[in-house]
Amino acid sequence: MRRLVLVRHAQVRLEPDLPPRLWELTAEGQAAAEGLARLAVFAGIKAVVTSPEPKARATAEPIAAAAGVELRVEPDLREAERGAAPIDDRAAFVARVDAWLGGSAVSGWEERDVASARIVGCVSRLLGESSGDLVLVSHGIVLGLYLAWLRGHERVDLDEWEAIPLPAIAVVDPVAHRILEPWRET
Repeated sequence: MRRLVLVRHAQVRLEPDLPPRLWELTAEGQAAAEGLARLAVFAGIKAVVTSPEPKARATAEPIAAAAGVELRVEPDLREAERGAAPIDDRAAFVARVDAWLGGSAVSGWEERDVASARIVGCVSRLLGESSGDLVLVSHGIVLGLYLAWLRGHERVDLDEWEAIPLPAIAVVDPVAHRILEPWRET
């Protein structure tokens, strides 16, 4: 059975002066990414594809190196665009995420349905371009949208999004469109 292994990037250094798409891993996050690469779930993978964002690339690089495959960068695996929205007030940020996940427009953010169509189309295209087990390294919001689509849900539950660890792995049967292993900490 073919597997699609979804990986949420490791812990990031929050830098309020930079847009989230430029954030990098913390030292702890880098160590977690290196440990991730040694997990049995990655045995026999044929391809590793990552978001272009530094935090995702730094998580993906050790996985690709350990598997002996070239790392491919795919722009459509990027996180939902959030502009430079402030994150210093966690409650306000979470409220914005919840509104966005529910389909409400949030100023400066990519529309939810646009992000959902992008990630679903991207995953479908990548599966069609490769054979064998595939690893995709991306971000919590868009990967949550993909898993919601698999389950036939329109939105991602806020509690589900908040519960996705950094880093995390989920395994999908891409042929049957079902989740084999839900998000788990590594």
